Amino acid sequence: MARAISSSLRRALLLQESGEAIISFLTIDHDDLAAPIRVASDGVDYSWQGEDWIGFPFKMQLLSDDEGAPKCQIEVQNVDRAIGDKLRALSSTARLRLDLVAASEFDQTADPRTPLGTPPVEYSANHLRLANVSVDAMMITGDVISRDYSQDSFPARLATQDKFPGLYR
Repeated sequence: MARAISSSLRRALLLQESGEAIISFLTIDHDDLAAPIRVASDGVDYSWQGEDWIGFPFKMQLLSDDEGAPKCQIEVQNVDRAIGDKLRALSSTARLRLDLVAASEFDQTADPRTPLGTPPVEYSANHLRLANVSVDAMMITGDVISRDYSQDSFPARLATQDKFPGLYR
């Protein structure tokens, strides 16, 4: 699967030194949550896509891109325990969405930071799940996983007589 990264960002990232940075926007959603948790990897708040994003540093690798299902690890500092308490109380895995946007696409002087135009999303990963969450006094860690479509049986639905009686007349 090809990843479309703009040529200007690619050049900036390949330079030995660059003022460009990437902001990770992470959405954590679950039916048990009153509203999705939206955090930005920068230490400041953002207003983007009509939503408010809390500046909350976290560490997340890019998803693996090999033969298996996409997966990676996420680490969030448990500084005020609010996110950790919410994640611990969930009855099942939370849904995740990750979007990466160049920091230069935002007004760095505004509080919260706002886009200068319509910033392109350089990388997006949707339909992810947060599993194996571990919460302690200092850190929240978890596995970011995706469905492994290669494990689905083919055909997924068999055309048997009781399911499709019109085929057997």
